[in-house]
Amino acid sequence: MKTRNKVFVGSGIILLLLLFAGFGLVSAYGPWGDSCRGTNFRFHGQGFFPGGHGQDRTDFILWRMDKKAKELNLTSVQKEKYEAIKANLKTHFAEGLSDRQRMKEQFQKEMSKEDPNVKMLTESMKTKIEERSGFVNKNLDLLVDFYESLDTNQKRLINDEIRERMKVHQG
Repeated sequence: MKTRNKVFVGSGIILLLLLFAGFGLVSAYGPWGDSCRGTNFRFHGQGFFPGGHGQDRTDFILWRMDKKAKELNLTSVQKEKYEAIKANLKTHFAEGLSDRQRMKEQFQKEMSKEDPNVKMLTESMKTKIEERSGFVNKNLDLLVDFYESLDTNQKRLINDEIRERMKVHQG
């Protein structure tokens, strides 16, 4: 076999391997997938998003809040308002984990029946949404009260942090 034919055959084999590798990546991650971000968590056939408010996530959120609060050098009045927000979040996260598990079990139990009571499930979900809405409203009021207690420099630090995060999530 001549050298020229060997180059064509070798190039064809390499091209075929690249084609199969590309097909495998598209099959695994989808046409617009991002393999650099790791696993893409979706519902996984469970019906509920698997990323609830676990204790690790709660600890991380509270740690991060404490870290940012320390940077603000809060006064004693500001610390009291901050602790009220933090205590409210702690209780919500603690209750949220058990509520989520209970709702999931209730949903799965009802849907496994021959004739599920969808109306009851819908009403319980509406109730849960109203509870969350009340929680958010209460925390927004606490947050505004805390923000208004900050001085100009502290407000600037918070606003700069928010703007930085907004840049990351734009587009």
